[in-house]
Amino acid sequence: MRITVTGTSRITLPAECVAVNVTVGFTGPDRDSVVADTAGLTDRVRAQLEQPLASGVVRDVKLTSLRTWTSTPLNTRGQPQAPQHTAEVRGSFIVDDLAALGDILGTLAATPGVQVGWLDWRLRDSTLAEVQPRALADAFDDAHRRAEWISTAARRGGVEAVAVQDQGGGIVPLASARKASRAMMDSAPSIDLDPQDVEISVSLTVEFTAA
Repeated sequence: MRITVTGTSRITLPAECVAVNVTVGFTGPDRDSVVADTAGLTDRVRAQLEQPLASGVVRDVKLTSLRTWTSTPLNTRGQPQAPQHTAEVRGSFIVDDLAALGDILGTLAATPGVQVGWLDWRLRDSTLAEVQPRALADAFDDAHRRAEWISTAARRGGVEAVAVQDQGGGIVPLASARKASRAMMDSAPSIDLDPQDVEISVSLTVEFTAA
């Protein structure tokens, strides 16, 4: 008798670091000024991150994607207005010291021309290397337990695994309530956020034989 079942496991851990996505740019009627202002602001943002980068608070700073475009807005009567030119640089960096996250976000968010995008809460690679084998083992144990239940219900004996298929899984931040507050520190706001938990999920399809 063959029994095929799917075992799953989920392990939830607090985030250890976070990838911050930022957009730097301006919009205005003069293309040259918009591009120059965006380039200057990009340099200032990079300079703001130099100290936390040197101290190990952040890593993997990248400001690499440049976009420019022109649009023609319409007034309330539907008439075209003067063209508006936009220059935009997108980038990201990873914050390893979450205690410093509030000050970094506050400084960036208070800078005209800077938009802070989504936060990608993560685990460190060393933690993933430690936890993922346990998640796989838990998924296999779940499949084995289900197969034993089915074998018992069918009045058969013990089961033995003969094939395993990894159905994949994922590492995703779980939605959680965020506490956001602003406090003035050294003339720059600090944004206090509660880190999200990160869930590691695994799914294995296992084929067993039952005596």
